[in-house]
Amino acid sequence: MAVHELHVSIYGRHAGVITRSGGKVRFAYDESYADDNGATPLSLSLPLESLEHQRRPVMAYLDGLLPDHVRVRSRWAKEHGVTEGDVLSLIGAVGLDVAGAVQFHTDPTAAQPAGGLRRIDELELEERIRHLREDGADWAAGDAEASWSLAGAQSKFTLARDGDHWATATGSAPSTHILKPGITVLEDQALIEHVSMRALSAVGLDVARTEYAEFGAEPAIIIERYDRRTRHSTLRIHQEDLTQAFALMPERKYEDKGGPGLQQIGQLLGGIDTEGRDRFADAIIANYLIGAPDAHAKNYSLLLVRRSAMLAPLYDVASGLTYRKDDTLRFTKAAMSIGGERHFGAVQPEHWRKAAKNLGVDAGGMLERVRELAGTIPDALRDEVERLPHEAARQRLRDKLVPAAARLSADTLESLATVRERRWAEGRAAAIAAAGPQPRRGKGLGGGQFMRTPQPPTTGTLPSPS
Repeated sequence: MAVHELHVSIYGRHAGVITRSGGKVRFAYDESYADDNGATPLSLSLPLESLEHQRRPVMAYLDGLLPDHVRVRSRWAKEHGVTEGDVLSLIGAVGLDVAGAVQFHTDPTAAQPAGGLRRIDELELEERIRHLREDGADWAAGDAEASWSLAGAQSKFTLARDGDHWATATGSAPSTHILKPGITVLEDQALIEHVSMRALSAVGLDVARTEYAEFGAEPAIIIERYDRRTRHSTLRIHQEDLTQAFALMPERKYEDKGGPGLQQIGQLLGGIDTEGRDRFADAIIANYLIGAPDAHAKNYSLLLVRRSAMLAPLYDVASGLTYRKDDTLRFTKAAMSIGGERHFGAVQPEHWRKAAKNLGVDAGGMLERVRELAGTIPDALRDEVERLPHEAARQRLRDKLVPAAARLSADTLESLATVRERRWAEGRAAAIAAAGPQPRRGKGLGGGQFMRTPQPPTTGTLPSPS
């Protein structure tokens, strides 16, 4: 049955209504909600200053809550008796537990499904993961009371912590974790994502918490949802990804498909979260140094609380450096251009400086962060690999991931060192020229006199090139 009206609640408050009439979709905030200084917008592309918003940003926001995977949407549409491609009706069916603090109701006067947790044991989890590996489109298998949705293309499903047990959240109850078995055709993908994220956390980046688990013979990465806070109960925190913030459909998540790049994102963050702009710069650097090819606009998000917004912790970070085809790197490029260059190993100091300009951050500071992270990430990856419980897995990543990341960081440091030495030599020559003729020092062979050729220092004592 087609839905023509969706009621929207944010942080448990009725915020407005999405309506569809004659093919036109609009969203209208409740006036009393929009006038409240404590209100949170549904999206930065749907500001509270305007009570009514028309189709494009509304549909971009809604579409961004659903899986990118077409087969998942088709299956959900069939299971819920919804016409395939009807985003509004599908959100009406699965919109009780989605990204952020928003919930969608088709009839706010009707009794809502009672929320609760159903505990599941390891055998059930093992079977569900195995089934998802075999049928990557059956995200909600075995979850007959599912009212949740997750974005993205990777197979996944929600979980909730219930004390020391895993559970599925039913009705309007919030999930707390996301489980992903990893991309089946990429060896150790879930494990590499876990190691990548833990390594970036170890060097100081704000990253979602993860754990790597094996249920019987089935491995998976489990991500703690940063848009949930659990104390005595679980609260939802509102969020949106960057495609939603820019009112873009999910298929435009990549920069080369029309998605936002560093300049647009820098301008957005500069107006709402200047510290987040520096953290985003760190994320760009770190994703490059570990060879992560999928850091597109849907893999960056904003947390929204009242009229404030800030960059969310990083998620879906995974190195692609272990995957090769015909002895060449399979994933060769970053999702976003770094000063005009995307290929791993090809970004030079001039690209970093241009990237800094695009983001609106200090170029010298960004180059220094490149040096710092290139100097620490390889060791952090190695440490995380050594923490893995199984020797076979440790050895595979020792042989593939650790040396590949070390080479990329070493190449990056070498490109920066070349610039530092050239700048040092140029500065030294200019200083000597300005000082005029100097007394010659030392004795050459056969009693002749000579000037020693100045050498660049081996430590970081020079100003950063900018």
